[in-house]
Amino acid sequence: MTRHKSKILVVRVGRAGDLVMITPAVNALLAGMPHAELHLLTSAEGARVMRDYHPRLTRTWIYSRRFPRSLLLKPALTRAFVREGYERIFVLESKPTYRKWLKETGAPLHALDPAPQGRHYCDRCLDLVTTSLAQPLPQGWVHLPVTASGRDRARQLLRDHGVNDGDLLVGLHPTFSGSGLPFFRNRGEVGHRHWPSGHFARLARLLRDGAREQGRPLVVVVDALPQEQKFIQPLIDDAAGAVTLLCAPPDFQRYKALLEALDVLVTPNTGPMHIAAAVGTPVVALFSRWSAADCGPYTDSKRYRVLRAEDTDRPADGLAAVTPDLAAAAVWDLLDSAK
Repeated sequence: MTRHKSKILVVRVGRAGDLVMITPAVNALLAGMPHAELHLLTSAEGARVMRDYHPRLTRTWIYSRRFPRSLLLKPALTRAFVREGYERIFVLESKPTYRKWLKETGAPLHALDPAPQGRHYCDRCLDLVTTSLAQPLPQGWVHLPVTASGRDRARQLLRDHGVNDGDLLVGLHPTFSGSGLPFFRNRGEVGHRHWPSGHFARLARLLRDGAREQGRPLVVVVDALPQEQKFIQPLIDDAAGAVTLLCAPPDFQRYKALLEALDVLVTPNTGPMHIAAAVGTPVVALFSRWSAADCGPYTDSKRYRVLRAEDTDRPADGLAAVTPDLAAAAVWDLLDSAK
């Protein structure tokens, strides 16, 4: 007799980093409910991140938070969820509007409470899931699978730009979500999300010069989409040959594989920070105003260094207070610890 598969709905609507941070909880559900089929309610970007994540994550529902589209989507989604007959719904959103909406399905809800200070979002999601399971599970970190074909395309992109297989690779991620928009939704946040282009350029020069002194083959790369090149070009020019610009059409599997190939990624608090951690790449994470205890890299502490504006003597300057020299020291620390 074949056992009937129960259906579980997981709800997280957000950007790439938001979805990466639910992966420990998703893995706990997969391990703790081995006969369950998982469905996901998320954004279009979230669907891209979680595509082909696991064979038992079988369906993705797309939701947009933008009004009036959100208003139009809710009734149809509610009816679809009722038809699916979910055994449980895990709402990995703190906003009470999701809890109120999904109560209409009649399924038992497990929902996050408002965020407590200093409690990592991944831990909160894990606690919500594991307290609903019959047996405790071992601690898990963020995770994203990387395909063999993605690795092949990443290697080819690097070779096309003169990067040798034995080179140390340090990646820089100089943009953040919304940084390419002409009117960022909250201009007051920019100084806390954007590390100055000149800082990135000086960091690249410091790493190049340090590698030459040590006799170590090191390449600093920036992976940018074609439409981002105009925002990246001042950094490339200022770096004076210390940065190799990789510019290729969108390919998320290739992008994950490229991050996996890096020895270190230097990035502000943004999605690629979480993706890099999820593919096992050490990270130098730059923080201002936000707390790494709430939303920093969720991986072994040996694999990341957090540099905070609040730990400098100029915290009011935002990320600019974190100097390239501090970042270079953190990069070398991670590289040396991996020897």
